[in-house]
Amino acid sequence: MKKKDSYTLVILVAGMSTRFGSKTKKQFILVDDKPIFIHTLNNLINHSFDDIVIVLTEADASIVKKYIKDENLDSKFPNTKIHFVIGGSERVYSVFNACEYLKNNTETKYIFIHDGVRPLVSKDEIDNLKKNVAKNNASILAIKVVDTIKSVSENKVITKTIDRTSLYRACTPQAFNFNFYYQAISNYIEEIDTNKIATDDAEIYSKYIGDVFITECSIKNIKITEKKDLEFYKKLQAN
Repeated sequence: MKKKDSYTLVILVAGMSTRFGSKTKKQFILVDDKPIFIHTLNNLINHSFDDIVIVLTEADASIVKKYIKDENLDSKFPNTKIHFVIGGSERVYSVFNACEYLKNNTETKYIFIHDGVRPLVSKDEIDNLKKNVAKNNASILAIKVVDTIKSVSENKVITKTIDRTSLYRACTPQAFNFNFYYQAISNYIEEIDTNKIATDDAEIYSKYIGDVFITECSIKNIKITEKKDLEFYKKLQAN
């Protein structure tokens, strides 16, 4: 019998939340008495991942593990293994640490890399992303741009109207054939320019491996970056 493909979800909760403007890191902001990263985890753990890797800081490790233990997820989802990895000083180093762990401890076929503060990805979006990555080895969730986009000068004068036909806003999860992505991020880390660090995983994959395909998702797949995003999330969750 053919062995089934293994899917691993990496959830990044090691960020410092510098743009959120709060003493509490945004991933630990409580909504309905639970931190945002737990809402994200509770949502995604329902979507048939074999392994979930939580990437965190050493300072936050005990509180993250306590929150997860309180959810009793081991009993609710016995077929999903939860692992913990210490992150790095930048997102790319955190993802690389997760990849190194997976290379040495699992037989992951596909890796899905997700922001810990994107709690509203739907099951249909994950299912479509799984189909796309299985077919094409690399795909990311993205939102088609519908607004008119302007390029401006340093003093905020419009210099160009950009054709929005081919524009998408990159979201997460971003999914890849693990072996290909591991090769890409390993090469990237060896050659990294610390003055211009990649802001997402698709950029790294495209540079070293090849094409990354779009899987469209809803505008509800928001990343909570600023306080206004948190208020929008609360309204979406209430509905």
